[in-house]
Amino acid sequence: MKKVTNPNHTMSNTGAIKKDSYNISKHLLINLKNSDFNFTVPKKLIPNKPRLDNEARLMVLNRDNMSIDHQSIYNFNNYFLNGDTIVFNNTKMYKSILYGKKEKTGDNIQVYLLREVNKKEKSWEVLVQPARKIRIGNRLFFLDENNEKLLAVVHDNTISKGRILKFHSDLPNKEFKRKINHLGKIQADIYTDFKNSFLDLSKMQTIYAKKAGSTSPHFPGLHFSKLLLKKLELQGVNFSYITLHLGTNTYEKILVEDIQKHRMKEEYFNIPIKACKLINSSLKSHKKVCAVGTSTLRALESSVSTYNTLNPNKKWTNKFIYPYYKFNIVNSILTNFHPPKSTLIPLLCAFTGYEFLMKAYDIAIKEKYKFYNFGDAMLIL
Repeated sequence: MKKVTNPNHTMSNTGAIKKDSYNISKHLLINLKNSDFNFTVPKKLIPNKPRLDNEARLMVLNRDNMSIDHQSIYNFNNYFLNGDTIVFNNTKMYKSILYGKKEKTGDNIQVYLLREVNKKEKSWEVLVQPARKIRIGNRLFFLDENNEKLLAVVHDNTISKGRILKFHSDLPNKEFKRKINHLGKIQADIYTDFKNSFLDLSKMQTIYAKKAGSTSPHFPGLHFSKLLLKKLELQGVNFSYITLHLGTNTYEKILVEDIQKHRMKEEYFNIPIKACKLINSSLKSHKKVCAVGTSTLRALESSVSTYNTLNPNKKWTNKFIYPYYKFNIVNSILTNFHPPKSTLIPLLCAFTGYEFLMKAYDIAIKEKYKFYNFGDAMLIL
């Protein structure tokens, strides 16, 4: 992993990082470049299948004393008390990868459904491969098990490899989506080289998934078992549920050296009134508000009132968080270990401080923590 050089960096005898060693100036934080978030993860630390319940390890970062602790996800509840609130993203994944053919040539094509653009017209924003062969006006078809065709026409271009498809179907919208879900597949791990590794959809859903709309799994939520939730409930911990439908933001790397020039794609979120009341109550009482996943955190930080409380909201967000961002709602987060140069590393650096997070990742590699989608967990307090 890339070493961080800091002449003021010191360690205590217990291995805890002294907080005053990380007084990085605002100027330095703002001028961090994409290359500052680069490191190497050994392939042997990247699993390609889900963990069993309570099997994951848990690295705990405490920002108050800059210490690092090694635990099991089974002990996650030990860090929460009565009145704390854990915020879950209850999004539900659908099968978003379709394999079909061009009608005139019979060429094989792959379509990755990003989001529904117009429910009435059954139009969707998609990514297509091979993009160079898919042009406006092309007719595409997808076959079900009975060799019945589902037709779509390329209506417009969007971003690189992006298109707007209009599906030709007389089915009511609910039945049409059921058909799409039946035809589609999910990719087990888009971060890694397991290109042909597919899993059952049921293995990719959190136990509290409810609102269908994500094209990507919500991996941090897979750490939660019924037993772990019950332990938290018995301790008087509040559960708050919001929705952010995950797109491709999670998997995209930052391609520009100046991270401030990176632009996130929009994702839809919904924060209900009930969730706001629980979260704002914990904030008022100076309790923990823990976001499960960076998607949950981004949704919460996208709906802040002028009084630094959470507002109910239904809208789209392209919020990109990086140093030196001031967090208003979330004061703790559970997440996985993420890839270098992804948008998630600057977000976590903004939350912990650059050097503290880089030190934690360095330790994670040395201690053989598992990385990415099916890996171990990190709790930042």
